[in-house]
Amino acid sequence: MKEFNAKLLLFGEYGLMYGAKALAIPFSRFKGKLVFSENLSDQTIGESRLELERFVSFFEHERLNEQMNFPLNLSQIKKDMAAGLFLKSDIPLQYGVGSSGMLCAAVYHRYSGYQDSLGAQRAKKNLLGILKEDFSVMEAYFHGKSSGFDPLVSFVNRPVLLAGKEIHLPAQSLKTPGFNVFLIDTKIKSSTAPLVRLFMQKMEQADFSTAFKSRFLPTNDLAIQAFLTGDKDELFHQVRALSSFQLNYLQEMIPEAFQKVWHHLRDQEIIVKLLGSGGGGFLLAFVPEGRMMPAELECIQVF
Repeated sequence: MKEFNAKLLLFGEYGLMYGAKALAIPFSRFKGKLVFSENLSDQTIGESRLELERFVSFFEHERLNEQMNFPLNLSQIKKDMAAGLFLKSDIPLQYGVGSSGMLCAAVYHRYSGYQDSLGAQRAKKNLLGILKEDFSVMEAYFHGKSSGFDPLVSFVNRPVLLAGKEIHLPAQSLKTPGFNVFLIDTKIKSSTAPLVRLFMQKMEQADFSTAFKSRFLPTNDLAIQAFLTGDKDELFHQVRALSSFQLNYLQEMIPEAFQKVWHHLRDQEIIVKLLGSGGGGFLLAFVPEGRMMPAELECIQVF
């Protein structure tokens, strides 16, 4: 069966809920797919099957197929699960790299009616919007509320730019002239839902809400524009501002052990920001050409 890649949300964390632009890319370092196995006693396989069972049960109980443009064939999923279906994946869980989005993309690809009417759907200008709507319904199982953005990136397997209600597909191969981008592994798992709730509580505070809307949102959008146009100097200017805002206003989302690392790398002109909701998982590091990531940090190069 088809493999689906992890995703990285480069820009748009939290701001996505308030109309900010968001840019995400597929990340082929981690991936997953639906497979069949006869060795159902394997613990890893058992955990995967249990997650699928819960997903299907949730979908049935909440009658979510009624909200889908292309409903899932739940009876076929259950038949295939009885025959040994499970999700094989090396995407780290609770790391902010789209493990739930990949599952949604894989299930949708095999079990929705989308494929049966693909030719007709391609003619529609809002095809990506239709897919995003369905993925929003599906990923609600994992996060309570979802934009559907993560599964969409895994499903189309190319960079996706969200700008309000518009969805764009930038160049397949994004360039990073004069700099590199790395993931820093915090070795800490983190669940998205509690952090989103914390953020929403912070937005109820007038000072924070004003600062977020007047400073973070426009800076986020300018950073995306600079990234897509390859303007390194402008990008680093804006990412530095995002990084400072997160350190000052979203400190709870940054693992305590890495707040010193955040400052230390900044002194070396390496800018760190949250990847997704934060709390652990990976952090993003923007590294000027000629600079090296410290050897003591476990890192993965993205660009």
